[in-house]
Parts: sequence; structure tokens; C-alpha cells
Amino acid sequence: LKDTAFIELNREGVLPTVYSPQRPIQRWRRHRLFGVDSSLVRLPDSEELGQAFGWKESSNQKGATGTRYPEGRLSVVYDLLNRIGHDVRLEPSTLGEVALAIQQLEHLQPADIEINDRGFSGYVYFAMVLQRGAHFIGRCSKGSFLAAQEMVRLDRARQSKVVWLFAPADQKAECRRLGLPLKMTVRFVSVRLPTGELEVLATSLLEEALYPTEEFLTVYHWRWGHETFYLMLKGRLELENFSGRTLEAVRQDVQAAVLLTNLESVLSAP
Repeated sequence: LKDTAFIELNREGVLPTVYSPQRPIQRWRRHRLFGVDSSLVRLPDSEELGQAFGWKESSNQKGATGTRYPEGRLSVVYDLLNRIGHDVRLEPSTLGEVALAIQQLEHLQPADIEINDRGFSGYVYFAMVLQRGAHFIGRCSKGSFLAAQEMVRLDRARQSKVVWLFAPADQKAECRRLGLPLKMTVRFVSVRLPTGELEVLATSLLEEALYPTEEFLTVYHWRWGHETFYLMLKGRLELENFSGRTLEAVRQDVQAAVLLTNLESVLSAP
């Protein structure tokens, strides 16, 4: 079977079953919660895979070892509360995870909420999520938006602030090309992790009454389900122990593994 057979089984069989109007699903305040993230995958050592995905040079504490292996980037649009993989892409690891995630935004529906780690928290990416009619919750790095930097400096949890964000000068041309706005309203929320560290989240969910600040710590923690999903693929299902050394075998194994996890989620949900 080609890998497209497993893709069609997932899209035509599993997803309509999961999201049937007659079947209740897990939501947060009536929204579906999605993660879009990637994980690097070590592929079998074959010339065909090396040409398709590129080679990764092995190294250790002493430097280069003189060996190499093909490496891919696996990116999945994942329903965090219902444990369902929607879209699965395996591309060369040289393709950045943000660029790959942008290609997958088409799978978001209006009112969906995408929850991302700090690597995705940029103006253009946020604007593209909003362009889909969806919402975002993204963790900010300490050197990102000025409002986030100010919250980190104050070091106070459970703070909420709505501000205007303007497209950076070096991104305005790209925004115009993509039909994105040059400014947008964003809410910044500060949360205290169990470790005592302060994190700042940027979100398009502006209304405090509808989306209380105190809930964002729990909501963002649900993103961890995406990490455990990759852990299950690589650990319990031994994804990197591929059944073949050809491009078709590798793509087939990836799509079949995600289909299997989706079927498990459907069967175990009750």
C-alpha cells in the first residue's frame, strides 16, 4: 500500500467519526485545541533516503565522527484533548518547523485554538493563524515582544494586558504580499510554572470574562500532550525502527503509525 492509502483512511474514515455531530468530543470553552509542532526523525541509512531528505553529520563531544545518516522532520497537526493526528508531513530536516507548520494551517477551522511553543511566536505566524479564522496561544521568548519583556521584568503571575502589535519593519513587505494586516490586537498573559519560573503567553483570546487569566496555565500545559505523542511514536511504536529502507516504506510507516494511534484514541475514548 502507498502511504496515501493510510492518509485517506484517516481523513475519510477516522476524522469524520471523531468529529461526527452525534459524537461528543473534548473541548475547552467550546473550542478545539490543536498543536502544530515537529520532531526530528533518524531515517535508515540508504542512498535513496539520503538524496530525498539530506544527510546529517554525526558528532559527539570530540566533534565530527565521520559518519552520517538521513534525517527527516516529522510535523503533525494534533488535537490535544482528543489525541487525534490530523495532518502528517515528513520532510527534510533542513525545512524549518515554522515554514512547515504554515503549510499545515489549512487544516485549522474557524474558532479552533492553536497552542504553540516559543519558536512559533512571531508576528507573521500569528497573523496567518488569524487569517484562517482561528485563535492562538503561544509562549513568548524573553527577547520577543516588548509587552512580554515588560511582564518578565515585573515577574508577577496572573497578569493580563491587551496591546496593539505592529508588523516589524523587515516583515511589512511579506505581510503585504500575504494579505496580512500590519497591526493586530493581542493579549499577553503571565503564568507561574510549578518550577517558579514566569512564562508569558500571547493570545488572540482577548476577553477576560470569557477566557479567565487563571485558566491559561492549565490550557498551555495541555500542549505537553503533543510531546508525549511523539514519545509514543518513537518509543512504544518504535517508529524509527523502520520496516524498509526505501522512500515509500518510510512514508508508509509514518502514516500507518499515526493512523494506528488515532484508532487507539477512538477506541479508548469511551
